[in-house]
Amino acid sequence: MIASLKGVLASIGKSDIIIEVNGIGYLLNVSSKLISSLGNLGSNLSLFTDLQIKDDKIVMYGFIHSSEQLLFRLLQSVQGVGPKASLSILSTLSIDEIILAILSGDKTMLSRADGIGPKVAARIASELLEKVSTLNFNSSIIEIDQKHDNIEKKKFDFEEEDTDDDLSVVFEDTISALINLGYGRSEVFLVVMKIKNEFSNNKKNKLFTVSNIVPIALKELSR
Repeated sequence: MIASLKGVLASIGKSDIIIEVNGIGYLLNVSSKLISSLGNLGSNLSLFTDLQIKDDKIVMYGFIHSSEQLLFRLLQSVQGVGPKASLSILSTLSIDEIILAILSGDKTMLSRADGIGPKVAARIASELLEKVSTLNFNSSIIEIDQKHDNIEKKKFDFEEEDTDDDLSVVFEDTISALINLGYGRSEVFLVVMKIKNEFSNNKKNKLFTVSNIVPIALKELSR
């Protein structure tokens, strides 16, 4: 199994490159984001790789970061998502955007990639939610979500009496309200999650209501 290559950039195609290592040229299928980040021909290049053997074909894929390599493999664990679709997603969205779309269940964001329809996007968000949350992508999005998840697992201290509004319901209702105002689910999810964490850390859970959070979120979103 070839996990990485380090050599000289010999050729740049529309969706592939050739990297020469000790006189041998390796053809790698890569994302458009990777191609746009490349230097000039002859420059040194180090890539993580994924080698796949199917029928009579041997195909290798290349990635700048190990997190892209990991996510590329993870995406293919979802039914209906192959190497081509996985590269399409990596070409369209950054790692943080993909993770955020999965955590927030944002089918629209995932559907931006060519070949990814709403049904496949929904499967990706649903099937990879737990896997993404437990993996270390060195992503600030993951760190935020883990804080959110830890808060959900705790019994909230409401000081004296429990509020009638369940925090999870308030969380989703706030997101829905902001989406109805024209904001995207992913950006709204991230902002509301940050506010929720701040309220919990300051022991203000009783004040976490839709009417209180929406104005704060709108202020954050307008920055």
